[in-house]
Formats: sequence, C-alpha cells, structure tokens
Amino acid sequence: RHMITERATVCGHQVAVLRRDPDADDGVDPCFFEADFTVAASTARLIWEGSWALVELLRRERDSWLRELVRGRRVLELGAGTGMLGLAAAAAGGHVLMTDVASMTEESLAPNVRANVAAGGGCPSWTGSGSAGSSG
Repeated sequence: RHMITERATVCGHQVAVLRRDPDADDGVDPCFFEADFTVAASTARLIWEGSWALVELLRRERDSWLRELVRGRRVLELGAGTGMLGLAAAAAGGHVLMTDVASMTEESLAPNVRANVAAGGGCPSWTGSGSAGSSG
C-alpha cells in the first residue's frame, strides 16, 4: 500500500496522519474480508475535501469562528477515517471523540491517533487519550 503523510499546524500543534494514495492504489482493500467492511467504510484512509475545509478554518490565526466554537467543547466525529479533522479539533482545544467501524479504526484511525499522542506536539488534550480501537 502506498501511504502519504498529511500535516497541519493548529494552534501551534503539529497534526500528522497517514492516508491512502488513491493514485497508487492497487485496488485491493486490506479490510475487504472484515465482517464490518462496506464500500462507505473503505474510504476511511482518505481525507475528504469537506474535512480539509474545516481543518483550514481551524488553522486560521485570526477570525476562526470554528476554532472559537470548538475550544473547550465536546466534539463527536462520526466516521473519522484518518482522524485528521478530529485531531485538528483537539489541537484547537476541543474534547474530541472520534469513531469509525472497528476494522477501519484498527487500520487507520487508531495508528494515527497513537502516533500523534506519541509525538506529543505539546497538545495537552492528547495526554489523557483513552484506548483507541476498543468497542463495547
């Protein structure tokens, strides 16, 4: 699989995630035989344009109404995929819960969250992260 690292700096915190390179994709999804696989879930290793638009709003130094809205609030991201938007919201001061189907969480979301927690980046909300990839 070909993966690309995407980065964004939000409120002085570096966020980095791995995403799939669809141009270099061999067409075989590694989670195809997982019980929870769906065509919708197969997009979990991509970053949608709408997510990038929101990340860009969070990155703004001035006049970021979204950053002010997120700071100190609970944020729920359904179908978080790579986690780029949720991690950016956490870097902006949000208390974020990111979700996705189990196979995509294990394949994409959890490794990206763990890598950002390990890198630190000075983001205080990452130090108290719960377990990634668990289900109830």
